[in-house]
Amino acid sequence: MRYSEAVLAAPPGSAHFQPADLARLTPSTLHRVLAPVPSAPPLEDVAAALGPHPGELFSVAAALEPARGERLLRLSQRPLPDTERWAAGERLVRGLFWTLVYELEPERWVALAEAEPISPQLLRDLPAAGARVVEVGAGAGRLTAHLAGVAAVVVALEPCPALRERLRRRSRAHVLAAVTQQLPLLSGWADLATAGAAMGSQPPLGGPAALAELERVVRPGGTVALISPQEPEWFQERGYALREYPVPEIPVRPDLTAYFGPLTPPNTLLVKTV
Repeated sequence: MRYSEAVLAAPPGSAHFQPADLARLTPSTLHRVLAPVPSAPPLEDVAAALGPHPGELFSVAAALEPARGERLLRLSQRPLPDTERWAAGERLVRGLFWTLVYELEPERWVALAEAEPISPQLLRDLPAAGARVVEVGAGAGRLTAHLAGVAAVVVALEPCPALRERLRRRSRAHVLAAVTQQLPLLSGWADLATAGAAMGSQPPLGGPAALAELERVVRPGGTVALISPQEPEWFQERGYALREYPVPEIPVRPDLTAYFGPLTPPNTLLVKTV
């Protein structure tokens, strides 16, 4: 999803964050989410929002490539009216909402995942029984638990430290720190590679390079299965078949909908034989 689209689509919980919260992200996360790609905020927004917060501004700049960090600092010197700084800050926390909640408030992410169960029929269609499986972006582990119960081996890749610890406590999967663009596996190792809603057409978590990595680690004749990814038509254009399943019935959770908006349990699967 492009930054401008993420700003418009942000749920109510984005109001919970402040621009200075950006500096609480790890350097590796900052480097990834502020890379010069369509899903990232423009440095002009970052500079305008963090200009009044020099400590946080320098922390963010230090996480970037030197030339990009220097450009951020130079942009922060521009004289801007308070209204423009406020508007940039609003765009920043809205556009990066999902990263902020994922990295800084993982307990909310876990609650959301538990309230949005994956369609049971979808799970049954995953060719995981007795297989070697890699799951990218394992998150709170709602898919990991199923995979670990049926697969021969599961490697769960997750960049968030708090969620990795949860995965290690709650499953027998091999849990590693990694992102989609550089999977720590040999080519052709897996029978099945799977990823969830973070996948889409845009870097840093999706895009052609990330999809190529998923396909690289799967053996010939193996399967890549994407559960409710963003922009499914983009994957269909690349040979993925779309399957749709009944949406599971879920309890009403006013606390979660007030923060995340309407709950949407995963019920689509895009599949390709490599």
